[in-house]
Amino acid sequence: MSAVLETYFQHVVVDKLNKMISKQFEEMKDDLQVLKQLRSDYTNLRIELETLKKRVSDSGNEIKEILSQNGKKSEVTKKPAPAKIAVEKKPVAKKLAVKKKTTKK
Repeated sequence: MSAVLETYFQHVVVDKLNKMISKQFEEMKDDLQVLKQLRSDYTNLRIELETLKKRVSDSGNEIKEILSQNGKKSEVTKKPAPAKIAVEKKPVAKKLAVKKKTTKK
């Protein structure tokens, strides 16, 4: 009888446990693949971000150079600033204080 129970235990319980564990390992393997892909994407995004930072910095330096070159040229060809026009101010009328009449009681 114990031999029958042993084979039953072997075929039913151990096989079910083996299938459950195999299924869990497969899920973990899939999750690991997803994590590897995310890591790869993150690395690519970081590289792109660094590249963009460098390009923006280079563009900023080029703009500064262009502005400095244009600044030197414009100093030579600068027009004098137009004279400011004087604006007359009108005198403000003062309010007169009105005295109240006192009434006798």
